[in-house]
Amino acid sequence: MQRLSILVVLLLLLPLVILAQDIDPTSSEAMIDSLSVAREQSILAEYGFRDSNTLAYVADKLEIADLARWKSALGLEPANKALDDMTLRRLELTPYRALIAKQTVEYGYNELSTLSEIAASLNMPLKKLKSMLGNNDPLDKTWDNRSIQALGINPEQIRAIHDEFEHDILLYGSSVTLVGMLVVFSALVITSLIIRQLVHLNVKTKSAPVIKLSSDGKVKSAPNTLSRNVIVAAITALHIHRQEIEEQRRMVLTFRRTPTNQWRASAVLSMPNRELKARR
Repeated sequence: MQRLSILVVLLLLLPLVILAQDIDPTSSEAMIDSLSVAREQSILAEYGFRDSNTLAYVADKLEIADLARWKSALGLEPANKALDDMTLRRLELTPYRALIAKQTVEYGYNELSTLSEIAASLNMPLKKLKSMLGNNDPLDKTWDNRSIQALGINPEQIRAIHDEFEHDILLYGSSVTLVGMLVVFSALVITSLIIRQLVHLNVKTKSAPVIKLSSDGKVKSAPNTLSRNVIVAAITALHIHRQEIEEQRRMVLTFRRTPTNQWRASAVLSMPNRELKARR
């Protein structure tokens, strides 16, 4: 029974093996060539040139403004004027390649560029570009490495989307700048008002009570808030302080040295002959 099931599976796989052997390995290349041929036919219908036309004629049909840059994008020598009279076929160029070079010079990208390459060249967020193209899923990466030709998008649409993005970001930047300036100036005004009101919050310190005395020691004026005991204590302290000052002055006068005559004090020692010749 097991052998019979294996035999049935082999019989089912046999047609698939035969079909795989009959497939031409160059079929994918042939498909690409057919797409190129179809694109060149559409270029002939739209612009009216083929590979038998000269480089100058093709540049005129494509309305190339900067011929030197276009020739450089084609891999040709920009300053070589002799190439202008040569056909595309002789220069080993195709009409499709000429159109791709024209798009590269005009837009900075072409229809074979992927969305990630275009976003990098335009300095535009890839998610924003995909969103403006209709892909609202930010986690979807199937569009990242696909060309705009495969997505059915032409370079002119990308330019229009980029111009809209630049306009929106300019308005957004202006609004953010305006809001920031309003916030800053409002904060400065509020801060100045608060600082101005701080003057009214400061409590003035009360001055110390002053007692005025006459020359004979009597009280001339005193604050009403002070009691008589405080006034008596203040006068007593002042009287004691003045007594201490008088005592210090008397002590200074007591210890003052009296003047002495040094000549008379030294006369006895400096003249000893008076003692020797004294009369007896």
